[in-house]
Formats: sequence, C-alpha cells, structure tokens
Amino acid sequence: MNRFVGLLLLSFAVSTQASADGKISTGPFGEFWDYGSGYEMPEKPKRKPNKPTLQTYLKRYIDETHVFGGFKVPPAENPYEFTFELREEPLITKQLQKTALLSYLLYEDGKVVVDELTPADRFGSQVFDDTPLPSRSIGKSLTSYLLGHAICSGLIEDVDATLDDWDWVANTVYEGQALIDLVNMRAGDQEYAHTNRLFLPNNQDRNIRWKPLSLTLNQLKGTKPGDRHYNYNDLAVNTVTNYIRHKTGNNYRQFTTSFLHDKIGIASPFYFMAVDRMRVESDGEEGVGAAISNFSASRYDFLRIARAMLDDWQNDTCEGKYLKTIFERQKPKDRPDKRFKRDLKRADWPNYSFRNYGGYFHIGLTKTDKKRHIIGMDGFGGQMIWIDFDEGRVVVTNAIYNDYNWQKIVRDVIRKGKISSGNWN
Repeated sequence: MNRFVGLLLLSFAVSTQASADGKISTGPFGEFWDYGSGYEMPEKPKRKPNKPTLQTYLKRYIDETHVFGGFKVPPAENPYEFTFELREEPLITKQLQKTALLSYLLYEDGKVVVDELTPADRFGSQVFDDTPLPSRSIGKSLTSYLLGHAICSGLIEDVDATLDDWDWVANTVYEGQALIDLVNMRAGDQEYAHTNRLFLPNNQDRNIRWKPLSLTLNQLKGTKPGDRHYNYNDLAVNTVTNYIRHKTGNNYRQFTTSFLHDKIGIASPFYFMAVDRMRVESDGEEGVGAAISNFSASRYDFLRIARAMLDDWQNDTCEGKYLKTIFERQKPKDRPDKRFKRDLKRADWPNYSFRNYGGYFHIGLTKTDKKRHIIGMDGFGGQMIWIDFDEGRVVVTNAIYNDYNWQKIVRDVIRKGKISSGNWN
C-alpha cells in the first residue's frame, strides 16, 4: 500500500462499514464518508460530505507537511507586513459558515480590505492564521515565478533557453525543447502525460506525483513530441522544477529559501513537497528528481506571493518583466478533442473561466476586455489566487473542496471590482 495513504487510513479510520457507493468510516471527528479516491476529496463528490468528512480530509491536507518528504523553509527574519483597512462583506461571512471555504483575503491598493477565516464552530479548531494549507496547482504558478527569479539571477538565459544542458532529458520528449513550451503546456507530450497521469510506453498508467522524475524520464527514452497544443499536466512542471534545481548547482534549498525570505517575505514556515517515499536530496547532490511544485503555506503567505508578483509587475522589476513576457506569450487552450472544447464552455470550473494559458498561469478571463492584465492561479479543491495587475487587486481563497460561490466572491470581484449579487453565472 502507498505509505502515505496507509498512514492516513491508520490515523483516521477506527471502524469501517462498506456500502454500495463506498465506505462509511468512523474516526476522531465522528462518522465520515471515505470516497475511495485516495487522500483527496473528489472535486465534485456525488455524496455531499458531512462536517466530520470535511474535518477528516482537512486534517489529511494539513498533515501532508509531515508525510511528504520535502523540506521546510523557516519564516523570514523581516517578513512583509500588511496594512489593513478592513470592511465587512456579509456574503463572505455566510460562505465561511456554510461551505468548505476556509479563508478569504481581498487585497486592494496596497491594503488588505477583507480578511475572513473559518469560524470557531466550523473548522476553527483546525485552521489558524499560521496553519500550512495545500497549494495544489497554485504550485505550478510559483514554479514559474521561481523560473523568472532564476532567469533574473543569471542561472538561466531566458524562457527560450532549451534544456539541452541537462542530460536527464536526452533522447526524451523534452530534448531540444524550450522552457516556454513547457511552461505554456505545449510541449507535445500529450501521448505520455495528462493532468496527473503518466502514460508510459508500456501502457502503464501511473500517478506522476508519486514517481521520481529521473525514473520517469528513463522510461521515456526514445519518445518524441507530437502536435503542439495545450496539454495540462504535472510532468512538464515537475521537469521544470527539477531543471531549476539542476541549474542552481543543486543548491535548491538555499535558492528557494532566499527567494521566499527576500522576495516574498514569508511570516510562517513554508513547506515544499516531494514525491511520496522520497526525500529532497541534500544540497550538492544530483539525486533522483524528487522535487515537485506543490507546497503548503499559511493563508497570509499565499497573499504574500501574490503581493510580490503584483509589486514586480507594477514596478517593472526583472521578475516583473518576466511576468509580462509570459503574459504576452500566452496561448489558447486549444486541445482538439470535443470533450475539452465542451469543458471550455462550462462556467462551474474556475480554470475554464480563462481562454488562454501562459507560464503556468490561466490568462484571458472571459467576459472581460482582452486588454486587461489578469491572471488566475487555480489549485484542486478550491485554492485560488487571482490578480488584476491593472487595478492592483488580489483575491486569495483556501478551501477543503470547491463548493463555495467562487463566481461571486472571486471571479466577479476581479471582473467588476466588487462582490456582486444575482445569478452565479
């Protein structure tokens, strides 16, 4: 059994009762529903979770920092301090009382103007201001920001640099590929990977997240890129993450620590994740490619990441120029299959509210002026950071799963500058 899943089952399940649709288990929070989908809740669960179910999965997510073999970055000596000018938003308060939403932060004109945390009688016994919460695919966007920082630090030439100085990718689908193709998810790798699934040449389907990159790339020897269209996947971002690590001379821990301290100004411990059963290797060793893009951080440190991006953009720093470059080089989400084209028309998934993709960011918010500079970071289960660079506005949400009205409290806030009423769509 996967060590991670095994530990979680041992720590939570006291008794289990089988049913036609799954398992009803009893744990520390009471009777909960085990969806049988591993350690994560389904994005759209068929069976509505009760409170003990949400508490159980939330504990699993918080405990990832102890189970995944990554490394911890301590708080900066001089963390960035926010200015607060708070106002009440009844809809936000209601959403936190009734849904799986854990935290909501709205930042405007250099100030935090809405700051709401799950109440004590909801999940307040588990979540505090310094609780490490999972990033999911927001980690992809942070990897892009780290890439920009590596370029600005002189470690990598630019986004058009190829990975050919790294023998790991030799004779694989990524040989000769430019970084811009990997960060735009257009590397022609759809035959071998999609979302978190890996399709090996022997037709075995595996979860990319549980496999060290060096082993994966060895199994991809002899592969070639196919047609270049949008293919959202974890293999590309894990490759870029470990390539950055390679370019730091395997001083990845030092590089990321300096970045989080000096650029972001984190105020709480920050956890970089690694593949299950593997540890991020000590500095100075090439290792096996255990690093992945996922991280866990406090709610305010999620906002600090976005604040740093906003400041870089508005002040036209080197990292700001990088963000503008990938924004300009965005590409349409043009996967050719009918299912994906249908999904792009849906309004109930945050990432489908954006037409385009660039540099591990969702770009081109629908029903807005195409000239507006807006990006979205979207993580599984309702983790969101959306930034309006023009208006200096940021929305950050953390959740157990996405059952909250993100259309009103995230999308419409970015589109219209306010929390709107009316229909969701």
